[in-house]
Amino acid sequence: MSKDKKEKTKPASSEEKEETVKNTEEAKDAKTDKKDERKEKLSEKALEEKDKEIEKLKTELHDKDDAYLRMLAEYDNFRKRAQKEKDSMYSEGVCDSVEKLLTVLDNLERAAVLDPEKTDAKSVIDGVNKTLDQAKEVFEKLGVTEIAAQGEKFDPTVHNAVMHEENEEYDENVVSDVFLKGYKMGERVIRHSMVKVIN
Repeated sequence: MSKDKKEKTKPASSEEKEETVKNTEEAKDAKTDKKDERKEKLSEKALEEKDKEIEKLKTELHDKDDAYLRMLAEYDNFRKRAQKEKDSMYSEGVCDSVEKLLTVLDNLERAAVLDPEKTDAKSVIDGVNKTLDQAKEVFEKLGVTEIAAQGEKFDPTVHNAVMHEENEEYDENVVSDVFLKGYKMGERVIRHSMVKVIN
């Protein structure tokens, strides 16, 4: 063996070993530092993205909150407007009905101030009948109709039985007498007919 080969195979001294370990540790530390640096950069980038996402979500939330508040205000305005229109429609309906009934009231007031000594009963009765016809005409224009009762089959949805009687002239459960006429508008009952019913 040559002298060079012997030197190569010669074991390293403790100083050399320490130097090698030191160099290895420094290399590891440098690698670790680079890894940590890379991780830190990635974490900062992820944090920036999360911050951007949070800002975007805050903006969306603000926009939706604003839209919700606007919609709530619009609904409140609509509700108030609808209530005002409803109240207005009710008062207009009442005024329209009263206006149609005023002619009936006028005729009744004229009849009330007649001098009994100068007026015969027949003319008063004729006047009352004309006023009654006029009232029926007004109700007809308003869509109010009389509920058929006399001789009809008893119907609890439109009739109110206040008396019962036994009578062989009529079938069972038939209205034999009407004490107070009932009225309805369309399908809505304004007042039930007050009737006597056969048992």
